[in-house]
Amino acid sequence: MSLDIKGLVETSNNLGVIVTDEKNALVTFNCAIRSSIDSQVQYIIKKHEAIANLSGATIVIESIYPGWKYNKNSRLRKLFADTYRQMYDKDMKLEAIHAGLECGIMSKKMPDLDIISFGPNMYDIHTPNEHLSISSTKRTYEYLLKGLENMINIEKY
Repeated sequence: MSLDIKGLVETSNNLGVIVTDEKNALVTFNCAIRSSIDSQVQYIIKKHEAIANLSGATIVIESIYPGWKYNKNSRLRKLFADTYRQMYDKDMKLEAIHAGLECGIMSKKMPDLDIISFGPNMYDIHTPNEHLSISSTKRTYEYLLKGLENMINIEKY
């Protein structure tokens, strides 16, 4: 769990799929390891490798989700919080979730980049019923435009 944000999962190891192949006497375990801290991903991979070695199994790492560490001093987050207050006359709900693959990819390539993530209301994510609110998509677009406009004054943050 995150030490910075109460209730936020920092590192997880999700067993997503188990495939059995009786003909070849094989069992395959597919896991998704995620963390906002890259070294934690490596730690879990090492644990998987040790278990595989002890049991005579083979381990294959196909891809690694890059981490995206929480920035307590994000000027961009403060600017967009003020933009929200300006547009809707109330404080926005700030929350962190255990996601952000694209943000992790960008922060890996540009480590000093100040990144935030926001978007429309989405429902039944990662299911065949996944959908989003069109009205919240419109609000998100308008919010983005106003936030970009306000970035002229980011120095004050």
